Amino acid sequence: MTTKIFDIVDATKRYKAEKYEFFLSMKSWKKFRTRYKLTWSKERFIEGGHTVIPDERGIYFFTIELSPSKLPSHGYILYIGEAGQDSQNTLRRRYVQYVREWKGGRGRPAVKFMIDNWMGDLFFNFASLPDTKVDLKQLETSLLNALIPPINKRDFDAEIMAPRAAAF
Repeated sequence: MTTKIFDIVDATKRYKAEKYEFFLSMKSWKKFRTRYKLTWSKERFIEGGHTVIPDERGIYFFTIELSPSKLPSHGYILYIGEAGQDSQNTLRRRYVQYVREWKGGRGRPAVKFMIDNWMGDLFFNFASLPDTKVDLKQLETSLLNALIPPINKRDFDAEIMAPRAAAF
């Protein structure tokens, strides 16, 4: 079987269009510590899915995964956020805000790309932390520093932010 040159070029363009980079540091993962009990729940991110999300403050992740799948359970953390540290936001309100941004065609470009590109395979993972003594911003920063998700652009510590911005 012979392959034509233009077939390889087209196939390569399609491959490159679907190629994404991510950061993987087991050292960073292992350094992550928290004194808070994080009990995670997960819901597929869909319009109208907010009704099962608690109306409480907390931490959330957007992940992408195939579910159900014939493959072993796996996924990837794309984005980390917090709801309720310096605002009246709750996990439910934050979820609704993401749906509105997506439907309205506005918002942060990377977040819009994430939702547009992977809707149907996105999951909203969350841990409620209603105790106002919990510093959600610090917890979010610690998680960001450990995992360095690709969609987040800010809120990392300086020792991660500077080299990340300088990398090409």
